[in-house]
Amino acid sequence: MFLLLVGGGMLLLTGGEVLVRAATQIAAVLRIPPLVVGLTLVAACTGAPELAVSLMGCLKSGGSPELAVGNVVGSNICNIMLILGAAALVRPMSVSSKLIRREIPLMILVSALLWTIVAMTFVSGSERGYYFPRAAGLAFVVLFILYTIWAIWEVRKNENRIMAAGLQERATAYPPKNRFLALFGALALFTLGLIMLLAGSNWFIEGAVLFAQRLGVSQLVIGLTVLAVGTSLPELVVSVVASARGRADVAIGNVVGSNIFNILIVLGISGLSVPGGIAVSEHAFRIDIPIMILVAAFGSYLCVTGRRLTRTEGLALLLGYGFYVWLLVKV
Repeated sequence: MFLLLVGGGMLLLTGGEVLVRAATQIAAVLRIPPLVVGLTLVAACTGAPELAVSLMGCLKSGGSPELAVGNVVGSNICNIMLILGAAALVRPMSVSSKLIRREIPLMILVSALLWTIVAMTFVSGSERGYYFPRAAGLAFVVLFILYTIWAIWEVRKNENRIMAAGLQERATAYPPKNRFLALFGALALFTLGLIMLLAGSNWFIEGAVLFAQRLGVSQLVIGLTVLAVGTSLPELVVSVVASARGRADVAIGNVVGSNIFNILIVLGISGLSVPGGIAVSEHAFRIDIPIMILVAAFGSYLCVTGRRLTRTEGLALLLGYGFYVWLLVKV
């Protein structure tokens, strides 16, 4: 059990890091603007561990689809309280007005939308309890694609000069004769990272199930704690390093973007993979998802007030997360 958890966690972390590096190199070779890279490739790569673990839980024979809900909800709570708290503790962070106007409200909106959809399924099909339907999974994926297209369009419209400079730098770094070899190497690295990610998710989820059986706690609790922290390691590394280097927008944007990705893509694709949709426990519906919404709203409030996250607020978020985990294990 210990080897599965530790080995799987290390593969997840390493695979996620390799994927981020490979995606960045692919973008550079293909001369994709850096802001577009952040909105698409980097966001997808740092969210890939959550997707791999949740999807594996749904697809494995005799798997545990409930882990998908617990992983997404737990990861989003972890992102706000643990990762954002740790990043703010390293260095106080200013919040851009663009995040306040667009991404932060969207994060709260999709979190509330998840709860609303699950509530509606209980009303319309109470004989099978709460669940996240397949149709909602498809709608979430389409919504994320539309959001990405709109975000890229906004970037292209408002920051053409910055993009042009970025493209020129990439053209200088990769002359035409070297582009094919560089792209081939980046794709090979990307494939290696993907293999490590899938293998790590398989080991990690097996270890998590064994861990749940040993402790006698539910799979939902394991998804909300062990899986959530383990699959959020790439986001933790990116945000803490970005904060230490004074890149507050990168640190906060990574957390907010990851939360949006987790709900719309991770839960959306996981929902599509399970015939009839993903079952949602009453505990998750009545307690864990509302806590996720409240945490998102509280974290957003801290970001909006003064447009700055202080070390004191970061410490408060960390202590709050510790208390939340203690309650989960205690109860």
